[in-house]
Amino acid sequence: MDILTKTAGDGISRTTRLLDFLPPWWCGFGLSLFMPSCIFAFLATGPHQAVQALAWTLPFGALFAVDCFGPSERRSVPADAPRWFFDGILYALVLLQILNVLALGLLVSRLRWAGPLEVANSLGDLLAVRIMAGANFCCAAICPAHEFIHRRRHWQRMLGRFLLTTVFYDHFAIAHKRAHHAKLGSTLDPSTAVAGECYEDFFRRAAIQQWRIAWRADRQAALAGAAVEAVWLAAYAWLFGLLAAAVFLRCAYLAIRILESVNYFQHYGLTEASGRSRLTAWRNDSAVSLFLFLGLTRHADHHRHPGVPYPELRASDDEPVMPYGYWGMAVMVLRRNERYRAWAASQERVQRR
Repeated sequence: MDILTKTAGDGISRTTRLLDFLPPWWCGFGLSLFMPSCIFAFLATGPHQAVQALAWTLPFGALFAVDCFGPSERRSVPADAPRWFFDGILYALVLLQILNVLALGLLVSRLRWAGPLEVANSLGDLLAVRIMAGANFCCAAICPAHEFIHRRRHWQRMLGRFLLTTVFYDHFAIAHKRAHHAKLGSTLDPSTAVAGECYEDFFRRAAIQQWRIAWRADRQAALAGAAVEAVWLAAYAWLFGLLAAAVFLRCAYLAIRILESVNYFQHYGLTEASGRSRLTAWRNDSAVSLFLFLGLTRHADHHRHPGVPYPELRASDDEPVMPYGYWGMAVMVLRRNERYRAWAASQERVQRR
């Protein structure tokens, strides 16, 4: 009996010692550095042969699969977790965005088009950029920018606007707070999709309304942001060439499309007219999305407490729950929009029973 007790005790002790060496679960937010670090390695070591270039996209595909079908995460970050870790991630993302924007221009400027093999390799590099860069700009630029524009310190809000200028979406900082947060679910909110509204109609409406809102709310800031973006694009074309500028614009456009798809499925149908605006946002518990999108999956709590830093947001208990993580939902909205709307309508019928 004593031997069995001792053995069991030793096993528990060894397990405890092993757990002591494992990082806490919230270190998973470091996963947000994976995509920008991976694409920087790709850009910095290019140009590549076509097969090699496409091989660089495999980690992104694996991450997408885990996000769609991986574990959920509803725990709250402990109050004693070091805040420097979470802020450090934000500032690291700022640095990586700057490096990636410059490395992208340098890679495209080095592409060669002299013969069939060089053309094939260059097209392979551009295809890999097409697959990775837009998604990366959404996570590594727009997500930290969203976090920064809600901070209380002026220089942090300006840092958020700087990140948005790198994807030519500075006016979002104005419209997001003046309209989306202030008038959530109303007809004056450009970021809440009406039930049955297709994504393309929503995207055009959101793009036009957000610029109009920013212009009316703070014309001087909107003009300043547009001027910075114009100068930035001209400097980019001068440094790296017109093709690089065109590729950069395309990547920024894809990032904005992904951002607006997130707005679309986060608030789809939760309008005042529908009587469901009390839900604030649809629920998503994907662990990978929580980490990659810096707590954006806890969007209902973000709207209740917009100034709260991302590690302090709490999971929602509202229903219904999205079937996939944010990447899967974005693809569903962008590529299978009719299927998404049919699924959302079925969830609404279930809720009304």
